[in-house]
Amino acid sequence: MDDKAAIRPDSFRNRQVSVNQIITIEKTNDEKPLHGWLLYMDGDQGIHPQYVQLYRDACKRRGMSICLGWYRPDLLCEKDAVRQLKNQIAGDGPSFVINRTRDYRLAKLLEVLGVTVYNSSQLARAGNDKSTAYHWMQKRGVPMMPTLFHIQPSLPWYPAVVKSCTGHGGTEVFLIRDELAWREWNMQRNQAEKTDHRLKKQYVIQKAASDLGRDVRVYVVGNRITAAVLRTSGTDFRSNYCLGGSVELYHLTEAEHRLTERVMAQFSIGMAGIDFIFHNGSMVFNEIEDVAGARGLYSLTDYDIVDDYIGYIKEECIHDANADKIKDL
Repeated sequence: MDDKAAIRPDSFRNRQVSVNQIITIEKTNDEKPLHGWLLYMDGDQGIHPQYVQLYRDACKRRGMSICLGWYRPDLLCEKDAVRQLKNQIAGDGPSFVINRTRDYRLAKLLEVLGVTVYNSSQLARAGNDKSTAYHWMQKRGVPMMPTLFHIQPSLPWYPAVVKSCTGHGGTEVFLIRDELAWREWNMQRNQAEKTDHRLKKQYVIQKAASDLGRDVRVYVVGNRITAAVLRTSGTDFRSNYCLGGSVELYHLTEAEHRLTERVMAQFSIGMAGIDFIFHNGSMVFNEIEDVAGARGLYSLTDYDIVDDYIGYIKEECIHDANADKIKDL
């Protein structure tokens, strides 16, 4: 799944565009009884056709079907658009939705309308708002780096790592080595926000871990640990694979396995990545990705995490259908 293969969503065939639809679904003539929607943000420039095909193939192997859909967040508060979505789901709605929009509000709306969503709105919120995730982890005693939730005139420790609450893939993350660097970063931020208010973001600030440029992503399917990948960089404090970091399979120790389970226990996870960094020889929580990239994993092993994911979803759909039959007895 080469990064260069990303194409514009408009390039997909059979896309039906509506000016008043929250979700626009591609046209298909091959819907199965178990049919799903794979949703992306409208205008997403990073949709990989090879990755989408993995979902199509996995569904086909199991007698299921899935189609692409595009989400317009600007219509989420429009009553007519919400009513249209409700009718759309009631008429020919999906058995399940895989939400790759990163918008927990969409997941919540679909859940209210009776649709099973992967991942849940709770996980989507934690995976796309670092402030929320860190507050939850702190309350549950999950080890993490000391964290400030608001911009301060001066920081209690250096080096520090500043992260926007909604950044992904190593973007909007800054290493601050000393007081002078902190003042310069703040000045640049203030100037940018005055120039364009859309650049105003919420940030969290953390004490930098001792082992910069090294982290572990633990892959989870159906609240089950399935793989772990060590990501390292010799040139950047960020080790993301998409930023040029190197990857290798990683075997969790018993203590690291238990720590991952402590994080997992707070959520119902369809598929996600839980990222840990290293501080003084121990793993500490970094973030959870509910729209986890898997290119690094696919480059290392024959394990098909998407196939595993679809298998889990089918089991859940069958379980839910049987539970409904029992209720009707």
